[in-house]
Amino acid sequence: MKLGRKRLIKIIFIERPGQRFLILILSLFSAFLGLALPYYQRFFSETLQLGYLAICIGLSFGYLVFNQLTLLIGQHEAVIAQKKLAHAIYDQYLKLKPLTLQTRSVGEVVSLYTTDVPSLTVWLEQSLPYGLTTLFPLVLAPLFLIYFYALPGYFCFGLVGVLILINGLMAYRQSLFFFKFKKLAADRMGLVNEWIQNIRGLKILNWVEGFENKIIKKRIEETNNRIAMVTNGQVMNSISSSITFWLNLSILGFFIWLHDGPLGKSDMIALLWVTTVFLSRPLRQLPWFFTFVFDAWTSFRRLGDFLGLANIDSTINSNIPSDPHLILEVKNLNLVVDEKKVLQNINLSIRPGQLIALIGPVGAGKSLLMKSLINETPFTADIFFKGSSSYVPQDHFVMSASLRDNMNFDYNSNPSHDPIIMQQLAKAQFSFELDRVQGGLNTLIGERGVNLSGGQKQRVSLARQLMQPRQLLLLDDPLSAIDVTTEKKLVDEFIKLKTAQHSILVTTQRFTILPQCDRILFIDHGQILFDGSAEQFLNDDRFRSFVTGLE
Repeated sequence: MKLGRKRLIKIIFIERPGQRFLILILSLFSAFLGLALPYYQRFFSETLQLGYLAICIGLSFGYLVFNQLTLLIGQHEAVIAQKKLAHAIYDQYLKLKPLTLQTRSVGEVVSLYTTDVPSLTVWLEQSLPYGLTTLFPLVLAPLFLIYFYALPGYFCFGLVGVLILINGLMAYRQSLFFFKFKKLAADRMGLVNEWIQNIRGLKILNWVEGFENKIIKKRIEETNNRIAMVTNGQVMNSISSSITFWLNLSILGFFIWLHDGPLGKSDMIALLWVTTVFLSRPLRQLPWFFTFVFDAWTSFRRLGDFLGLANIDSTINSNIPSDPHLILEVKNLNLVVDEKKVLQNINLSIRPGQLIALIGPVGAGKSLLMKSLINETPFTADIFFKGSSSYVPQDHFVMSASLRDNMNFDYNSNPSHDPIIMQQLAKAQFSFELDRVQGGLNTLIGERGVNLSGGQKQRVSLARQLMQPRQLLLLDDPLSAIDVTTEKKLVDEFIKLKTAQHSILVTTQRFTILPQCDRILFIDHGQILFDGSAEQFLNDDRFRSFVTGLE
């Protein structure tokens, strides 16, 4: 987490130091020009010389120009920082393994992009420019009053200190509403994302209304929080708008009742400029400055925590194979998740040209073992691997694009590979006629494959791997959503691959494939309890109840 926050500090404050320094200088110049104006205004009021008037006009123009330049540069730097932060989140998400992300919903990660990145870069866009244009006047104005009007330091700085404290307390309360707003938005986004992904299943189970009520309830919470946030903001604006009145009243009261020296018209005009004009904008900005600082801090923590997430790296030791003909040998593979051993002392070897079924009860560790073999879990093992592998997961990824693009894994892909695609789709038993896909390869799949059934998405994912089959294919439950006839044809394709010396490790809950396999691996409670032929497994009394369940 510390590394993540250091990275954020570097992006926001340290990178592009020239621009950060320019914001500082322009803010300082703006403050000095704003205070120089009442100084020369006094001389103009006393002498009415046009030269002093020209100086006052020039100072006013310079004050506005430097102030706006400060904000413009801050906004430009915020856009650049947002781009860098977006890339940082993207790169981090790709690096993190599923087990590391298991406590993070997709909606939460999306909210980092949509909410926390803009919120954090407010430090550049507003807090830094506004902070400096606010801080310098609040520091320099009391010094000006002390030096030119002999006001006591305790009175000037005490008055400004009270104003800062009041605004800070209001802003802190507002930032709590902002933080709750971001959290509620992330929760709702996660629910909506889950609703969209599972809408078909929810309809089948008649759970749509109940799930939508959860979203509505979260939205009501958001609305109530927003109302409270807006109300508090209006109160904060009202107080900050009236502060200059009380500031003028306090200073004039001091001169009337406590100050012994005379106060001329020119002095009065200069005083009113400082308290009414020069300090009015900083005092109006002050509560929102604090609000944005506090709000950005919460986003800084959220983004820092995410960027600070680290995978527990696998401990892989090179292994000398016990048989030179092996393409994969795994010894003593162990996986611990949340201090619980989920895979224990896994020993596995695969030769070229083998079809191996990995079976076991639901939750036995089949998918975790598959993911471990592609280094997606923090396991420890001695491994020897020769060649290349490909993996087809249970959750099939499809793009919101044409079937052709999904097969080529590229948007607007060239039709030149269509004959190969058709051939591989046929091998995966994807039939345009039987599957009622009327648009051919131009058929639009839709977001998350909404226009395809589960079995169709399975076969599209499998067809991708068959276009350029690797030496070892890891297939996680590829037969779960197809009929018996299609299953038989797919198994025939697996056997053809096996004949071509490709090896296949397939997880399945289907009994009919087992006799076609060279070996059966039975796993339960994270341990391989059987490794042998299909005939031996089917005649083993220990697994009779399991086999009967599959039938």
